[in-house]
Amino acid sequence: MKRKHSGFTLIEAVLVFWAETLVIGLGVGVLFLVTETRIKESRGDSARLAASRLSEQFRSDLHAATQTTLENNSLRLTFSTGEEVVYSPEQAEFPKQPVLQRRKIQNDDKIATETYTLPDHSVAWFVQDKNTGLVALNIWTQPVDRRDQILLPMPKKEDLNPFTREITGQDTIGIDPRYAGNWRTIIGKINK
Repeated sequence: MKRKHSGFTLIEAVLVFWAETLVIGLGVGVLFLVTETRIKESRGDSARLAASRLSEQFRSDLHAATQTTLENNSLRLTFSTGEEVVYSPEQAEFPKQPVLQRRKIQNDDKIATETYTLPDHSVAWFVQDKNTGLVALNIWTQPVDRRDQILLPMPKKEDLNPFTREITGQDTIGIDPRYAGNWRTIIGKINK
C-alpha cells in the first residue's frame, strides 16, 4: 500500500524529537563535565604555581629572619631591620578555597599582603624545632571523591613529624603509603 501524502507520521515526529532531546542532553552533560574538569585543572595549576612561589618566599624569609614566634596557627618572623612577616592560613571567600597569607608589617603598619592559593581541602600549620632552628610549613590535602566526601582521615597534627617525614602514634612507625601524596612540607632554617 502506498501513501498518498509524503511526510512524517506523528510517531516518527515524536521519535525524532526524543532522539534530538537525548543528543542535546548528552551534549550539555558532556559540556558540563568538561567545564568542571577545566575549572579543577585551573585551580590545581594555580595552587602548584603558588606552592612554588611560596616555597621560595618562605625559605628566603626564614634565612633572613632573626627570630621566629609561633602564635596560634600563625608564624611571625622578625628581621634585623625591624620589619616583621606573618604567615597565616586563611579561608578565601571567593572562590571558597584555603590560602596562606603573608603579611609584611613595619612599625605595626601593614605594608604588603600576598596570598598563596592552597589545594582544595587543605590544612596548613607550622612546626618549629628550637634546637636546630628548623621551621616547617606543613600542607595536608585531604583526599576526596567526586562528591567531596573525605576518603582518608587526616592523622593528628602532633603525630606528623615534618623533619623525619614519619607518622607516629599509629600501629606502625613510618610513612603510610596511602598518605604519601597528601602531605607536603617546606622546611627552612633561621640563620642567626
